[in-house]
Amino acid sequence: MSEKSFDERREALKARVKKQLEDSKNESPETELVVSETELVVEDVGFNEILELEYDDKARLRKLAAVLILVGSLLGIFSGGIILQGNPSELLNSSLFEQTQSVDITGQTLDIEGESLFNVSIELVDYESLETLQTTYTNENGYFQLKGVKSETLILRVSLDGYDTIERTFYAVDGIMQPFTMKNGSEVTKEVIESEDSGWSLEAAVGLSTFIGVMTIITGIVGIQASVETRRAKRYRRTQYLAGISLFSRGLILFGPILILAGMGLLALSKEQFEDTEEV
Repeated sequence: MSEKSFDERREALKARVKKQLEDSKNESPETELVVSETELVVEDVGFNEILELEYDDKARLRKLAAVLILVGSLLGIFSGGIILQGNPSELLNSSLFEQTQSVDITGQTLDIEGESLFNVSIELVDYESLETLQTTYTNENGYFQLKGVKSETLILRVSLDGYDTIERTFYAVDGIMQPFTMKNGSEVTKEVIESEDSGWSLEAAVGLSTFIGVMTIITGIVGIQASVETRRAKRYRRTQYLAGISLFSRGLILFGPILILAGMGLLALSKEQFEDTEEV
């Protein structure tokens, strides 16, 4: 029953009592008045009981929301601890940081005039042992291709009778090789191609793992604060913002965020429980 309807009934009851008193001035007005007031008290008690029941239901929802947010946040802190205690090498070998194991290399040989050179010998040489790993020759357009080249430091030896031999040291991470420009002569020219290693180092993996673990724990702590704010029922928006931040704690991947989301939903249902929304 709404407060407005209760007031209307009370005013109607008062008007009826007043009318009865005016119509029966000489007929025991005290008795009629007592009966009317009793009826009014009964009506008042019934309305208050309904209000109290609704208030208690929303209070229980708010307390349940606090529990759900707390559990989800604790799971996030637990997950963050697991990340910090994990083996960085396992993280490095995961699909997220997986490095390319091999690559197909394509290149071209040209003379100083920019014309393609045919049947140029291409040798892939191990950088440490200087052992020849693969051998191929350029086609009529001067192109060559080496397949399944390991992603490590290697040497490409390019040679053709009447031209200087080129030995290029490079890191096999890119499939496209810069063209080889060959000059007339019989000398050996050494080239070094500086290539940035696109893979993740162990140090980088450890750093990222530590950052993720720390942020997971921090957002879990924020979730605990959101649970405390839910219990206090002071500021609704602040509580929802804190709970939203705690979603990033990612407790057990999905289970923690699901609990926190459920808690945020219950918060919305018990919004009137907070002091800053009581009069809204």
